[in-house]
Amino acid sequence: MLVAVIACTLSACASWRIKPTEAGPGVPLIHNLQIEPAKPKVGETVKVTFDFEDTEADVVEARIFPSEFREWVYRPAFAPKILNLKNDKYGLAIGMVETSLKWDTEGIKIVEVFVVDEKNHTSNLLRARIAITHQ
Repeated sequence: MLVAVIACTLSACASWRIKPTEAGPGVPLIHNLQIEPAKPKVGETVKVTFDFEDTEADVVEARIFPSEFREWVYRPAFAPKILNLKNDKYGLAIGMVETSLKWDTEGIKIVEVFVVDEKNHTSNLLRARIAITHQ
């Protein structure tokens, strides 16, 4: 029962933030979300990478939502970490986005990523769950 409630909460909280644009020509696509290290510890830098494809080569930003479960309560990220991609990714039809995150508490963290292009087309969502453990 608790798992069903948590799953419902996660899907509801994620869906109100950003609605991906329906797939089609000119809409960015992201894939291959990687989290390193696989078993991070509190205070350790976590590298988040993913690949993108955009036929119009006009990706301008990535939005990273780091949420968490703490003490059995889902705590959504109300503001994303926004990466400006105009300087180094604009003009690329295929590329990779890389950023780092760090948590100072243990627990289950949820990372959701999107990219947005110049016409405000929003890519599909990728989501990863990360278990942060004590040192």
